[in-house]
Amino acid sequence: MFARLSLSLAALLAAGHALAGDFQTTAPIRAVTVYPQGAQLTREITLELPAGTHRVLLPAPGADLWHSPPRVRAGEGTAIGALTLLGGHVADAETVYLPQQAAALAALEAAEDALDDARDRQAAKQAELAAAEARLTFLSSVSGGALENLAPEALSQTAAMIGQETARARTEIAALRPALRALAEEIEDLEGARAQARRDLDALSPPEGPVDMLAIAVEQVAAGTATLEIREFVQDAGWAPAYDLRLTRGAAPGLELARKVVLAQETGEPWLDVDLALSTADPFAQIEPTDPYPNRAVIRPKGQLLRGAPEKMAGDAMEAAPAMAEPAPIVAAGTLAADGITVTYSYPRKVSIPALGDGLILELDRFALDPEVTLRATPRHDDTAFIMAEFTNTTGEPLLPGSAALYRDGTYVGAADLDMIPAGGDETVSFGAMEGIRLDWRALRTDTGDTGIVARKNAREEALEFSVENLTGKAEEVLTLFALPFSEQEDLKIRTTTRPEPDETDYDKDRGVGAWRLTLAPGEKRTVRVDVALNWPDDQELYWQP
Repeated sequence: MFARLSLSLAALLAAGHALAGDFQTTAPIRAVTVYPQGAQLTREITLELPAGTHRVLLPAPGADLWHSPPRVRAGEGTAIGALTLLGGHVADAETVYLPQQAAALAALEAAEDALDDARDRQAAKQAELAAAEARLTFLSSVSGGALENLAPEALSQTAAMIGQETARARTEIAALRPALRALAEEIEDLEGARAQARRDLDALSPPEGPVDMLAIAVEQVAAGTATLEIREFVQDAGWAPAYDLRLTRGAAPGLELARKVVLAQETGEPWLDVDLALSTADPFAQIEPTDPYPNRAVIRPKGQLLRGAPEKMAGDAMEAAPAMAEPAPIVAAGTLAADGITVTYSYPRKVSIPALGDGLILELDRFALDPEVTLRATPRHDDTAFIMAEFTNTTGEPLLPGSAALYRDGTYVGAADLDMIPAGGDETVSFGAMEGIRLDWRALRTDTGDTGIVARKNAREEALEFSVENLTGKAEEVLTLFALPFSEQEDLKIRTTTRPEPDETDYDKDRGVGAWRLTLAPGEKRTVRVDVALNWPDDQELYWQP
């Protein structure tokens, strides 16, 4: 249906042929595909054109035809010609406002008109108050000396008139003051409404000053509707995964995973009510293999420099592998993109993203996972045990690397970074300290009556112990880990005795790490004793710390 634009320098220079007419329009963004870095914008224009050759003009601030030309496709009956960038073509930016920007401007103008009207009414009331106060001041200034020459009847009428006018002025003043207070409150509200309308308009980033326009030459076969689709790539956008993990403990532990995305763009143009797709593809990844530069070998007599042809050969060999420029930094969706696997998520609702805001967070979906909850303790380093939840990714999709907010029994406990978890993969996440499980570790000293430390020139003995205490109100099983010393040198002899023995050695394939699965009743404390003896040759020195 669509004929793809073939853009070349000759096509750009061909824009000077005779045109039947210019048709100015806007080109709002209809759909967006956002990558971890960058985004593809899709615009669609539909307008009525007569038959013939025309130019369709649309706003294109910041467009760059040389380095990032847009791709234009036309519907049936319309052929695309040259693209031309017209710098500062439109002087009045309001003529190219999007409908949302025009509506926001109209709302701002209406707010300003309402504020001006309220201020005019306030000024009129203030003038009435000033007149009433002036009359009252004048009436109060009339003294008896000014009336002493009046006849009794005239004096009586004048006094009555002064009293009536004074009462009327006071009544007007009494009514005007609360009216002015109400107007002041109304003006304060209208000033707030105007400020909000200004912020709403600014959030839409309307163009200012002269606006660059993109001119698209089109050939319309017959009068009718022309449809143009414009796609362009921008760099100042991106998204990253984010998660909420909510662990609920109890007889039947549960783990809810909410998958989210953090999305932002700084293109200078708002994305309003767009169809959103999120892709893990990396548009900045290497797209072609590296050339295998020649790797010539050269020999020379020991202690002598190469001369003549061999020296040139050596130089040629070095020049054959030129220094490679440092690659541009790549923002990729972890190992998922590196493995060549691309995932695309389509957001089910239209989205609006401000041009220069702090971005937004969208929730994609939620999953219920089946966790295995354990307590893990490392007495040599920590004071408490920690709550661990191991789960399998049963979502049927890979979970991309991202930050996770952690909640335990409804309480936020912290954040963690998740690595990529493939579909069916296992992951273990810590949900904070278990304060009711207290840990202790110490090296026993001779003044305790135990073996203590015996150090000789080529031998060392130490006695250590650690303990786990359950201060909670119910029995708990605690996986307790302690790194026992080991040697990879034949001359270093190590004899380790533990009481009780660990349930597992080399835990999680970590050499020398012993694991004790201790079940403790409420209030119970369990202690493990570790005795270590090390021997080595007299001419060697020991580097080890318990």
